[in-house]
Amino acid sequence: MELTMRLRSIKLCSGLVIILMFGCASEPERASFNDPLYNGKPVDTLSSEAPPLNEKEAIMRGDTALQSNNTDLALYEYLRSLEFPEAKYQDKTLYNIGRIHQTKGNYSLAEQAYLLAVKANPNNEQVLEQLGSIYLKSGKVDQAKSYFYRAINADQIRLKSGKSIDIQSSSIVAKVADLSVDTASPSEAYMGIGILYDVDGKHGLAQSFYAKALDITPNSVNALINTGYSYYMSGNYQQAQRFMVSALEEDANNEKAQNNLALIYLAKGQVKRAINVFTKQVGAAEALNNVGYFLILQGKPEEAIPYLQQAIDKNPSYYKVANENLERALSEVRSQATP
Repeated sequence: MELTMRLRSIKLCSGLVIILMFGCASEPERASFNDPLYNGKPVDTLSSEAPPLNEKEAIMRGDTALQSNNTDLALYEYLRSLEFPEAKYQDKTLYNIGRIHQTKGNYSLAEQAYLLAVKANPNNEQVLEQLGSIYLKSGKVDQAKSYFYRAINADQIRLKSGKSIDIQSSSIVAKVADLSVDTASPSEAYMGIGILYDVDGKHGLAQSFYAKALDITPNSVNALINTGYSYYMSGNYQQAQRFMVSALEEDANNEKAQNNLALIYLAKGQVKRAINVFTKQVGAAEALNNVGYFLILQGKPEEAIPYLQQAIDKNPSYYKVANENLERALSEVRSQATP
């Protein structure tokens, strides 16, 4: 009887071992993850969850991770979503991957992701817009302009407007004004083209694109500043002031808008107002130096001299920069006086 019980016990234990062995054999090993678009922490430290069952689940996991600012996990999940056969949302997922890299300053990886997204969907206006932004930042002007135009035309397809525009178009200003937009339209593309036309000195063209950007995002501080500065460069100081004041109404502490407003006041001969604007940001000595410096840049070195002298009087030991600017102003005055 005792022997029988022992044999039964041995059989039971043997069966248990077999079950455990089969259990271990059936559990899939974690596949090694080696995607060229991934550059985060080791993936085995990111998640212990079972692999996603489909593309949508992987994307949802990525979205959740991104909302929690876990960008490495988001990147990992988005990339896993691309591995499913016949994935339907590749361009949108690659856009998200590109944006993650872009915010981290990994512009080369962002560019790679966006170019793959364009292959998946040549008319994704968001992707085209971001490619334009990357190329603009890196100084690749022709590529930037090309992708910005493509983004605008892709947006017209999305809106079913039946309209389009290209770099060689005649009467561009009128055609830009006629384009359809909504709140999802690529405002950065319109603004980017505006910047490029401003650099070329084509301020009227630039302003037409800025106007469209403001149709999309009326409270955009950057669009208001760029529009105001474009009018400043074209000599329309009233319009320049109006847009710069609007920018400061949106962001009262924006230094770029404050500096530009001071420049506009100087161009209008309103030096005291310019000093007041600068004084809100810096001390009195630096405000006076700034006025002197910008007057030199505006070709008014003689007018700059008294303000630079006042800056030195306010802080003679510290204000080395004012001395250098004063020497420059005096040198330019002397060179102008030489026949």
